[in-house]
Amino acid sequence: MGYSIQELSEETAEAWDEFNNQCPEGTFFHSIKWKKILENVLHIDPKYWIISSGQKIVGIVPSKKCTLTYLKGLDTLPHSEFNSILLDNNFDPRDLHEVLTQFASKYSFFFLNTNRQEFLDYIGYDHYPYEIVGNMVLNLQQKPPETIWENFSAKKGQRKFIRRFDEKGFKIHETHEPEDMKIFHRYYAENLIRINADVLPLTFFQKLPEVFSSDEMRVTLLSKGDTYAGGLLTFMHPASKTAYFQYLSLNRNLPNTYHPTYYLFWEGLNWAWDNGYEKISFGRQKLDPKNPRFQIKADFGAEYKPIYSQIVLFTKTTSLLYRIRKLRVRRNSMPLDTGTPVRQLEASVLDKRCIEHPRHIGRRPGP
Repeated sequence: MGYSIQELSEETAEAWDEFNNQCPEGTFFHSIKWKKILENVLHIDPKYWIISSGQKIVGIVPSKKCTLTYLKGLDTLPHSEFNSILLDNNFDPRDLHEVLTQFASKYSFFFLNTNRQEFLDYIGYDHYPYEIVGNMVLNLQQKPPETIWENFSAKKGQRKFIRRFDEKGFKIHETHEPEDMKIFHRYYAENLIRINADVLPLTFFQKLPEVFSSDEMRVTLLSKGDTYAGGLLTFMHPASKTAYFQYLSLNRNLPNTYHPTYYLFWEGLNWAWDNGYEKISFGRQKLDPKNPRFQIKADFGAEYKPIYSQIVLFTKTTSLLYRIRKLRVRRNSMPLDTGTPVRQLEASVLDKRCIEHPRHIGRRPGP
């Protein structure tokens, strides 16, 4: 059909956002504003690509360069709950190989995330799954707040957890005040450290209100006098009518009869419903119904939406080394000898931690 790719420029930034806003799979995390946060605050060097057919934009790819030894590739965007390739709704999956060929002329490998399983049949290059994860998403059109409340069970006590904060005089309020953001970050950090997850710096949270308007970001704090229970930072993407429960701040020193997560989620989804949002993302999550975080999100009606993640190997060298590494892992062999350039390449590019389970700074399950 004839596809081409070009790197994002200042001249094409507006067209990028327009495509993202019109695409059914478009998200807050594909926006140019989010790109600027990654660049200016978190010092990420992203590579954004536009896919065109003739003069028409048919896809966008947010990514970052990944250079390992002498091989260059494209990795998925870090710190972003949604970082899939976005393609026009009318894009023919059979054309995916032709699109990837454009990237193969520049790179040796490509980390591909997509929400559309049918694309996996048309990659055309050697490819392997590298991460099993999805997003927990609530469809408010199918499950409005009233339905969720009715589905809470007496055995689990969700309604009791929510009512307790009202009964004890806790109040929730919106804020963008710098001092409030410091409090939010303090308990956000303590919560993530407790579960051994990565923590974003205070400067990141202080910059967000400068970049995003009240139509794009909402911060709520739950407190009673000087007692802070928790907070929730929500991103909004009005074009897709989606709210993202992105960062959770929790006071873990409260008595164990208090469960602020339930109150914060309940208040947040009611706010989203009242303001015309149709979907709520509770963040990334492994498919593990026994996990407490998975269970809480499922209690609020969220369903697991898989992300189809593949490492696409464009060159014979990369593909061969990957298979060698897989064979070594299966045999539970001794650690690789990294004394020669070939061994160094094999150990770095095809290290199991990189290819099978890449872990970016800040990548974590959702709140």
